[in-house]
Amino acid sequence: MKIGVDIRHLAGGDLSGVGYYTVNIIKEMSKLAPNDEFILFASGTASALKKVPQFSESNIKVVKKDLPNKIVSTYMKSPYGPALEDFLDEKITAWFFPNINMIRTKLPYALTMHDVSFRTMPEFFTKKTKVWHRLANVKKLLNDAQIIFSVSGSTNTDLQNIWRINSNKITITHLGVSENYNSQLSSADKNYLRTYKINFPYFLTLSTLEPRKNIESVIEAYEIFCENSKQNPSPHLIIAGGSGWKTEEIIRLARTSKFKNNIHLIGYVADKHKPALYRNANIFLFPSFYEGFGLPVLEAMACGTPVITSFTGSMPEVVEDSAILIDPYNVSDIVMALGILNDSELRSELIDKGKKQSAKFTWHKTAEQTLDNLRKLG
Repeated sequence: MKIGVDIRHLAGGDLSGVGYYTVNIIKEMSKLAPNDEFILFASGTASALKKVPQFSESNIKVVKKDLPNKIVSTYMKSPYGPALEDFLDEKITAWFFPNINMIRTKLPYALTMHDVSFRTMPEFFTKKTKVWHRLANVKKLLNDAQIIFSVSGSTNTDLQNIWRINSNKITITHLGVSENYNSQLSSADKNYLRTYKINFPYFLTLSTLEPRKNIESVIEAYEIFCENSKQNPSPHLIIAGGSGWKTEEIIRLARTSKFKNNIHLIGYVADKHKPALYRNANIFLFPSFYEGFGLPVLEAMACGTPVITSFTGSMPEVVEDSAILIDPYNVSDIVMALGILNDSELRSELIDKGKKQSAKFTWHKTAEQTLDNLRKLG
């Protein structure tokens, strides 16, 4: 079977959650199906295409089209334009779309839905992004798809509530945690952290810096904690992640805080360096207002770090009883959770539960479920 995989979203930028999902699921499927071929399609400017991840697997072929995605998207929206498969040199059986995109195809396809926050929480999106989602016509994409992969039961419920999607064509495929996320401390950790001038102990939050991630509340809660804390020295706060929408406000709050000398904005962190950040942190904070899955909490738990996260969206489903759940709209909840984790017995319990919980989620399992369903399209 020749499976086309749309990786247009991997061109041009640093990898985030959807990007890591795409790369990991492709690599794992290629291992599980050595006799199948995966034809990956990427488009963009020459400079953007240079950022497309490398794939060394023999049954993976990457087709790069030096054409801006805006032009490709225009083709996709035209009733007389080429189908996406027309950009390929060989025939494929079906398409796998790891993320929503502008799609025009004559072939059967499967589509992954990571969340529906653009519908449930539109206030967290720019006008440009809202227009893009309208042009993508998500309802039609979902109706035309033969198979829909939903990354959580929470997202599955949202899909059915908003668009009345036939549940028979939805498969819940949770994301996975890579094996390099573990609790084994190493000397390399210290060397890496030293390059960022990170002091111990520290609290960590890691996500794209944008309003939906609720980093402003993390900063506020940290300030209150430090004012009331008897710990000496107080833990520092590490804010990691690439820039998103309204990043400037987050930076302003950090730099004008009375504890600004202890708050560190370290920017985007590559996947290979994230385990060191997680496993050396005292606590991982992820009080996002909404997540379709929330992979960072599992990564942190796999690294043996206690987690504070929200009781909204998919978080309760993903962490179960292995994290402290808080109201993301209540800063006092976050402050209280930080204090509770001074209890060494509770910390140990959450660390143990977190490791066991995160072990349930593997890319191998996700790839198996995905591949089994993609074969139905052949």
